Amino acid sequence: QHWRREAETWTSCNTVVYHGSAVDRELIRRLEWPLRGCAATPGGPFAFDTLITSFEMLMADAAVLSKIHWAFLAIDEAHKLKNNTSKTLAAVKQLTYDHILLLTGTPFQNQTSELWPLLNLIDPATYASFDAFQHEFGERTDAATVQKIQGILRPILLRRLKGDVEKSIAAKEETIVEVELTVLQKQYYRAIYEHNIAFLRKGCKSSNAPSLLNVVMELRKCCNHPYLIKG
Repeated sequence: QHWRREAETWTSCNTVVYHGSAVDRELIRRLEWPLRGCAATPGGPFAFDTLITSFEMLMADAAVLSKIHWAFLAIDEAHKLKNNTSKTLAAVKQLTYDHILLLTGTPFQNQTSELWPLLNLIDPATYASFDAFQHEFGERTDAATVQKIQGILRPILLRRLKGDVEKSIAAKEETIVEVELTVLQKQYYRAIYEHNIAFLRKGCKSSNAPSLLNVVMELRKCCNHPYLIKG
C-alpha cells in the first residue's frame, strides 16, 4: 500500500496492487485488470497503468504475469536476485519488458559474481555468459579489476547519497571509545584464539560447545558479550 500511495501521489496512473490469496488474486484479475468493455484476456488490454506486486506473488503467478509484455519493470530490493540459481531470479527472467530499473543498496556484497545476475537482467546481450564474467573478474579485488568494474557500472548506475537528498544532514562523526575486556572475556578470547577445546567445553556438552569453524566470528562475539558464545 505504501507503493500505491507513492504512485498516486506522484503520478496520474491507474494503480492496482496485486497481492493476497489465490482467490483474491483471481478476483483482481477478473474485476480490476480488464479494460471496460473488453474481454479479459491474458495479454490485455488492461485497465491499469501500474501493477504493484511482490516477489512471492510473482513466483506464485509467473505463468500469468509472463504473458503480459511490460513497458517498464521496476524491481525494489534487487539484491535478492544476486543468487544466480534462485527461484526468484528464474521467475523474473520469465517476464518480457522494454525497460528495467533495479533498486538496491547493495549491488553485490561478498563476491563479484553476485553482480552478474543483475547485469544480465539489464543487458543480457553483453552479459550473456556467467562463466565469461567469472573468468574475467573472478574474485580478484586488485585495483585494476575494481576500476574495470567501476567502468562497467558508471553508465548504468545512478548512486543516491544522503548528502544529495538532504542538505541539512550534518557530516558524519565517529567517536572511538576503547573499552578493556573483562577477565571472563579475556579467558574465553584466549581459549578461542588458541583452540583450547577442553576449556571451551567445560560445563557443557560437546554438542553445545562453541564452533571454531569461524574463529574471527567467535572472537567478535566474545568482544561484544561472552554470553553470545554457544554453550
